[in-house]
Amino acid sequence: MQYFHNYQNDPGYEQWRREADREAGHNPAVAAKLNDLDTRLAQMEGQPHNPAAAPSPQTSPAATGGTGFIGPVLFIGVVILLLLWFWRRRMAPPATAAPAPGLTGTATTRFRVGMTMPIDPSPFLLVAGLTKVQPPEGSGMISVEVIGLLRDGAALLHRLYLPGGKAFFQLHLGADGQPDECRYFSRLDEVTPADRQEWGLWLDPAEGMIGWPSFQTKDGKTYGRVWAPGNSRIPPRKMEETLQFVDHVEQRQLQMMLYGGPTGVTRPGPQTEYILVSAVEATGQAWVEIDAGIDINPAGLTLPSVPLAA
Repeated sequence: MQYFHNYQNDPGYEQWRREADREAGHNPAVAAKLNDLDTRLAQMEGQPHNPAAAPSPQTSPAATGGTGFIGPVLFIGVVILLLLWFWRRRMAPPATAAPAPGLTGTATTRFRVGMTMPIDPSPFLLVAGLTKVQPPEGSGMISVEVIGLLRDGAALLHRLYLPGGKAFFQLHLGADGQPDECRYFSRLDEVTPADRQEWGLWLDPAEGMIGWPSFQTKDGKTYGRVWAPGNSRIPPRKMEETLQFVDHVEQRQLQMMLYGGPTGVTRPGPQTEYILVSAVEATGQAWVEIDAGIDINPAGLTLPSVPLAA
């Protein structure tokens, strides 16, 4: 500590201190070390500064009580290590994408806007013409345009929106960070109610279609309620979704209900066709989305090998 006291006005120490103060602004460990250093230096205030008092490398440990030489050497070693660490940080390449502000959970690290992944066409070929699902456009690799994170109580659902925003993969991740459930949805219809009366057709607590025991699509096909089957209406599930675009983040509120019916496809093809009905409120607007979906075998997904945690 005497060494720090003696050389507080040394240009080398001052340069190191400026670097350390900048790092302390976002590194609590460095800030704690500097606070401890400042406290000890304050206790030595008033003592004479005598750089010559610091023993030279030629001074034997025995002549200085065994500690005078070790202190400066340790200090110099720490300075060198810190400067090397600062240099490595400056030379490190920037990350391809910053974590999304507002996103929590694994979506901030496992999934990235603009990432690509291969798609197995088998499930879509097996249900071709038997469901209302529209397969992803193109073939081979597809890109992810928007990342969504749905909060369903304590559970998190991840959405990977494809270009155009009308289709998405919805995943649930297990404790090991791997998908244990995946469904693909494509837009079937979109409705913007004109007034309160039209909104009542969808969300009325007694008669609203979102939450009714069954849902009928325009072609007359009826789908039973998947979430809490029964004979009476139940309130739709309310969820909050965070959407990460390439340059900004949006929040939207959803009131949702999931319906389903058999596809008639034999295994291993998808057994259920889903109809997801969602009342959406975002950026001062509101509308209803109706999506058709099928199950996708999570084992068939090939996701980027991005660490789940830093």
